[in-house]
Amino acid sequence: MSRNSKVSPELPLKIRMFSFPFFGGQERTESEINLAGAPFVSVERTDWLWKAFLPEGSDRDHPVANVFGPNSKDITGLKFPATVVFVGGFDPLKDWQKRYYEGLKKCGKEAYLVEYPNAIHTFYAYPEVPESALFIKELKDFMEK
Repeated sequence: MSRNSKVSPELPLKIRMFSFPFFGGQERTESEINLAGAPFVSVERTDWLWKAFLPEGSDRDHPVANVFGPNSKDITGLKFPATVVFVGGFDPLKDWQKRYYEGLKKCGKEAYLVEYPNAIHTFYAYPEVPESALFIKELKDFMEK
């Protein structure tokens, strides 16, 4: 989509899909500690990305990073499409991803959690990984609901 393109108001958002979303916070979660050497995602890398991405002077509890953290806003009254969150068992961010799902449910939103116990962050980018085909199928099934 170009900078000048506009989303038509006639095309409402029907679903939201988060495949291994990038959330964080000041607290170090169990998965961040235990999976410190996981491929692609490390605490050092995520810290660097948050520092580059968040407004100057912000920490990882900024509402963009920690959606249901101490600085977040209540979304209970907001219209929200059905959301599916995909989580890999060997993703250091999996605790944050699950917290996002749990936060949606707590706010009364329609949310689904799909876990791949043997998957790393963004495994679906590698077609040779057996779970890739399953991910595509589950994503398609969700979109067709």
